[in-house]
Amino acid sequence: MDEISILNELKGLILIKTGIRTVTPADCKRISIEISRTLNKNVSETTIKRLFGFAEVKHNFSKFTITTLSEYVSGENIESGGAGTNIIPASWIDVKRKVFKITDLALKGIKNRSGMPYDMTIGRKFAEYDFDEFFQSDHSFTAFIAQPGYGKTILLSHLAESFARNSTSTYRDSAILFLQAYSFFNLENPTFNFEDLLKAVLNIPKRDSLMTYIEDNYKKSKGKLVIILDSFSELPLKKESMKQLFESIINFICAIEHMNSIKLVISMRSATWSCFYDLFRHSAYLKAKWFPGNYFNINEPSNVPPLTEKEIDLIISKIDGLNTKEINPNLKAQLKFPFHIQLYHQLKEEDPTFNYSTNITFHELASRFIQENIYSSNYYTEKILFLKKIIQLTDYGKNGISIQKDSLIGELSTFKNAYTELLSDGIIMEEKRYEDFHPREFVLFIHPHIFEYFLFVELLEKFNLQVDEKFFSYIQTEYENVGLRFQLLQWAVRFVIRIGDFKVLDCIFDFPLCHSEHNYLTLFIAENLKYRSKYSGDTISLLKTHKIHERIIEDMKHFDFVNSSYKETIEVAIDISDSSEHTLLYQSLLTLMDVVSLNQKKIHKRMMILNRMNCSTWELSPHEILQLIYLKITNNPSDLNDLLEDVESLQYPFGEHKKPLTTKQGVTYFLNILLNMFYGADERNIELLEKIINAHPEEFSRRSVFSILMMNFLTLQLSRFRPGQKTDKLERILIRIHENKERFRISQQSEAIFKMTQAFQLRNKGKNVLAAEKCQECIGFFKENNLNLNCILIYDLMINIYTDLENVAKLNEYKYERLCFMEEHNISKNIFSISKEPIGIKHS
Repeated sequence: MDEISILNELKGLILIKTGIRTVTPADCKRISIEISRTLNKNVSETTIKRLFGFAEVKHNFSKFTITTLSEYVSGENIESGGAGTNIIPASWIDVKRKVFKITDLALKGIKNRSGMPYDMTIGRKFAEYDFDEFFQSDHSFTAFIAQPGYGKTILLSHLAESFARNSTSTYRDSAILFLQAYSFFNLENPTFNFEDLLKAVLNIPKRDSLMTYIEDNYKKSKGKLVIILDSFSELPLKKESMKQLFESIINFICAIEHMNSIKLVISMRSATWSCFYDLFRHSAYLKAKWFPGNYFNINEPSNVPPLTEKEIDLIISKIDGLNTKEINPNLKAQLKFPFHIQLYHQLKEEDPTFNYSTNITFHELASRFIQENIYSSNYYTEKILFLKKIIQLTDYGKNGISIQKDSLIGELSTFKNAYTELLSDGIIMEEKRYEDFHPREFVLFIHPHIFEYFLFVELLEKFNLQVDEKFFSYIQTEYENVGLRFQLLQWAVRFVIRIGDFKVLDCIFDFPLCHSEHNYLTLFIAENLKYRSKYSGDTISLLKTHKIHERIIEDMKHFDFVNSSYKETIEVAIDISDSSEHTLLYQSLLTLMDVVSLNQKKIHKRMMILNRMNCSTWELSPHEILQLIYLKITNNPSDLNDLLEDVESLQYPFGEHKKPLTTKQGVTYFLNILLNMFYGADERNIELLEKIINAHPEEFSRRSVFSILMMNFLTLQLSRFRPGQKTDKLERILIRIHENKERFRISQQSEAIFKMTQAFQLRNKGKNVLAAEKCQECIGFFKENNLNLNCILIYDLMINIYTDLENVAKLNEYKYERLCFMEEHNISKNIFSISKEPIGIKHS
């Protein structure tokens, strides 16, 4: 091998071993120290500078220098003499050994540079299947194509490791050569000859044909040479030089067109692939030699799909060491893109408990992605100005997220470098569309959340960085029909909480949203406050100053126990509670949900928590009520009479001065209702519900979420114990309300109760078959939402229905199913009994 080839090889291998992508004069000292530390031999910093072209070369490198450098990179000497000295591999085994060492160094470099611990990364099954199909096909080359951050390099490294470990006859005699483009190509030489560079790496003489050599060995051993070429994005080449490089690769592909012994695998970003593909798109023959994979999407273009749920579970289990079922499903959906996985790992390093239900994780990942890929990148000022221009040309998002490229002519010339990097880094993309049969080019954001971020920033500047009632009103009126309103609200909430402007949150609580959006946004606020408390010590004091907990508690009086956001909001609020009084109220709300679930362990645990709290300011002690219910469901009558007497001795002041309903009052009402159900006075809940309605005429006149819920409870009780004209009238009113969700905010709890009411009413009207069908619908819904108390009532109704129908088979089936259900959930068979008077209400 001639000296120039040896030196080029050494430079590439040194960069791979040290993990240096683009060498600078400052790196030469580090390389010199590393060599001395590893081999206890000295190669001066000046010599290293001469090697990489940072110092003048006045004479040839000594044999000692070349021997030492080769020993450093591979543990073996690369023999050299004067120019023209050739080293001819003795056999295919020698080639494989050489290939193995180069690939091993490349993989070590990848592991050292991995953005997260390499052992937390995984191989992609789709890539293994695609590669196996390509390896055994007649195709000459394939490419893994995706936007930046899809983990192409990690994917290839696992693929190479899997190939090396595979001892089956298919791969046993073959070799895989992993080359990083930035270390393989000699950037000092403007002429690229892919075949010559390969021969230099493999110690094949320049005068010999690489194809002939590999083919001869293939005939003897059936061993193929697989060449993986990665990291094109890190080649600091100008457009013309990159074109020459691509043409050299295409010439190589043409040279191996009839050979099955050499397979080429390329890894490219979508924008880079488009440039490469343009050079052979009109050649039907070359396109036939290309294996596109089974997931190729011509629109992006890409053939690397997002992570599957199983792959995400596997990575999360490596990062968290947790059962993946404990991870919120919404979070897992956000991690389907590998670049989010790396950012998620950073978040977990900072906060091991980081696991939020709402889009807070998504916003944090998006924010970090923007910080790393835009604000901390080259030409960041120009990039930001360019992206702002795109936002403005979309009329601030009202005309979609794409614009015609023609409208950016001025910016494309001004921000040429910024535009090129934005394309290369996968922030924006170009897309061709046909309008009236004429092709047009559009520019658009690849990831909608990046668009949303810059749109929010533009709106913020439009309002002089003031997020207030006017800002929210603008979002409501301008973006209601665009599909961006709710996303912009979340970015606004995140912003005001991060800067500590908590007084603005009042506008959010009063914002006109549908019930599910309102619940979700309340949880989003609570989780952002909790997250802020981790890094800002003033969070609790700001919560007190702006009375945020009072506002959250007021918002809890719709009692939507079925909605998951409702319960999670309470649990998060407890974590950031600023007083024992607030904590007690939050715990009391969770108490109601625990009782409906009939889960003994949960109820006992909640009872222990309430036992440590001061309930003396409550007319009905949540702890005493829960204790009575716990004694009932565990079939333990000890101390029962004394407790019952204490509760019965209370005279609850309904509707004193017709004061507005408070959440604390609502909790007390529910405690009464539940207690009456367990102690045999269920039918007397009708009287309690009528008292509640009379006590709060203003609440019921405006059809609030709470008043609709109470109407549903009342109608349910009437359908069970006093069916008739009044019940039918209330049912008709509720049907109109439930059908008009645009006008009324209806909780999922109300919908659950209404389903039960309809089942009872159908039976009351003699429509037993329809009633049984509605019961089946109810049971599925209740089981899914852990409403076990409701389940038992519906099972009892089904037993009554099939008794009326004299269907003995179905009757026995549901008796047995009810028994199994109660046994499975450890529920006592005798939790309901009959009593003469209701508990907690005294008659005047």
